[in-house]
Amino acid sequence: MNENEKRKHKRALVKLKVEYRGKSFWQMVEAQDLSAGGMFIATEKVEPAQTKIEVMFELGKENKKTIRAEGVVAWNRTQSIKTADGEVLPAGMGIMFTKITPFLSKQFIDDMIKNSGG
Repeated sequence: MNENEKRKHKRALVKLKVEYRGKSFWQMVEAQDLSAGGMFIATEKVEPAQTKIEVMFELGKENKKTIRAEGVVAWNRTQSIKTADGEVLPAGMGIMFTKITPFLSKQFIDDMIKNSGG
């Protein structure tokens, strides 16, 4: 089973500034995909799997919403790799959200992805 088959939520490719706080690091990073269940953040400074983290980011154009989420590192890639078809996958972490606020943020993210065609 590959990663895509395990996902419960539809994902959108994004370039999104995210404030990330983990056990060892506090940094501004870039999210490269997002769903109501989690995100991938590109960073050279990765935390071990199962590390608890917090992220904060803004979504929306006119009516921006600040979203705060707690989560865990589901998986990490400590360095960028090149796939067989030449695609470069950056170093970073897959984050699974465990708590997201405000309460309606998951629906807001799902609606945004659906409306963007992602």
